[in-house]
Amino acid sequence: MGASAGGRVEAMQAHGEAVFVGSSTGASVRYLTLINGQAIAADSIGDILTARQLAGAPVEVDHGSISHLLHDGFVPQPFTVYRDVFAISIGFSAKASHGKFTFERDFPFRQGRSTENQTGGSDALLDRLASATSEACSARQNAVLLLSAGLDSTSIAVAATHAGHNDLLCVTYGEPEQQSEVELARAVCRQLGLRHEAHIVSVEAPKLRHSLIAYAANAPEPCADPATIASISAVGSYCDRDTVVLDGSGSDYYFWSPPRRLDALKIRLSPGRFQAVRSLRRLLPFYTRHERLLASPIEPYLLHGSWLRPCDSRRFYTESADTHLFWLGELRAHGEIPSEEARFQARAMYVGPGAHMMKIRNAATWTGGIALFPWASQEVAEFCFNLPQRHRFDRKSGKSKVVVRQMLREAIAYDDDLIGKRPFLFGKRNFLEAHMDFCRDQILNCTLWSREIENTVSRLIKKLRQGQHTENALLALLMVSLWHRYWFVDRFGRRAEPQPLQQVV
Repeated sequence: MGASAGGRVEAMQAHGEAVFVGSSTGASVRYLTLINGQAIAADSIGDILTARQLAGAPVEVDHGSISHLLHDGFVPQPFTVYRDVFAISIGFSAKASHGKFTFERDFPFRQGRSTENQTGGSDALLDRLASATSEACSARQNAVLLLSAGLDSTSIAVAATHAGHNDLLCVTYGEPEQQSEVELARAVCRQLGLRHEAHIVSVEAPKLRHSLIAYAANAPEPCADPATIASISAVGSYCDRDTVVLDGSGSDYYFWSPPRRLDALKIRLSPGRFQAVRSLRRLLPFYTRHERLLASPIEPYLLHGSWLRPCDSRRFYTESADTHLFWLGELRAHGEIPSEEARFQARAMYVGPGAHMMKIRNAATWTGGIALFPWASQEVAEFCFNLPQRHRFDRKSGKSKVVVRQMLREAIAYDDDLIGKRPFLFGKRNFLEAHMDFCRDQILNCTLWSREIENTVSRLIKKLRQGQHTENALLALLMVSLWHRYWFVDRFGRRAEPQPLQQVV
């Protein structure tokens, strides 16, 4: 299949019962399927797909999941883009019984569960993070850290030197007109004595198109996270099958910061649960400012930006599902979520595994390497989550990760007020404008869409050129189209049949 990480496939006795528990920190993803009543589990979706093929079981597109990619930018667990293939990670478990799966949710980092009895501060955190980073660095011959100069990735760089991994290569993505982040990361590496490479890429470069096609042919799951292309470019340039890619994702799941008043109101007063409001929402273009406030209470906490809605995608995708109803169902399934915690729970359980971590895992898979997340170490997570509240967040200032900020100030005189939050940035609009013909061709030649896709793409491009925020919609269509054309059709043919959106039991 070309997608297996060499993992082990586990099978339970046919028609028996078995329970599968997802990673409590999001460090990994467990894939599941049923073949002739037998539950199959593996750490690689490629192994699951191979098992289904060998058994003669169909491998088909899950249209509800494709709808989520278009409307949300990711597929929420426990679903995947393949019908009857599931994925569980943080907060999810699965039970196989009588030839079907049922799923349970239990987010492990609810504030009320913190014991607040951990002792030790920044030194204890550094020791634990250094141990996790050292273990990750040793997983392959070479280690590369994607360094954004933000709190999380900088902490991994500090932890690597603390553990004696002075050969760690740090790579920072940048664009010619936006190099401040590169300079910050270079200064950190110079201070720590680590190697640093600036991956400066012009979004107009034709090489990006070739990289995207090569990536799509080797990534069994599409990822529509808007920063995916930046990750593909950087990882593809510095990593191979002997490389472990280190990423700073994972700590947001157990650290906490007081939400803005608006964020709390989104849950308490969200009008999107009412049918009349949903009807009104259809009358507004999806890129209208604050349009997503009319969505279900969970949706505003998902990936940022403007995304297509069911009323938009049905024009060209006849199998499009009403994902808004899915999110309303998820809200009910979660029960009473404390409004102050809803943002973290939703992003940890859905966006983390399905977007932030997936883009790195996919990029590493493309090169034959692996991606690991030291902040998602069980030991690190349990230590940080059970620290006294004052070490985790400061309600007065609204800052989170107090102990992390202290650790970095002590280690390298890190000025978190000056640097602020530093995610990897990518010029989405510039990329689309430079490669518009390529994007249009790839989307129009994807057999998932009806002929109406040509009119939809033309409207999205027109609005983009008028300054409207249609980038996410175009990028999602592009990434799904690339996956379907170069991965799915090449391996499984044109056997995708319309299927309704699956519902979690």
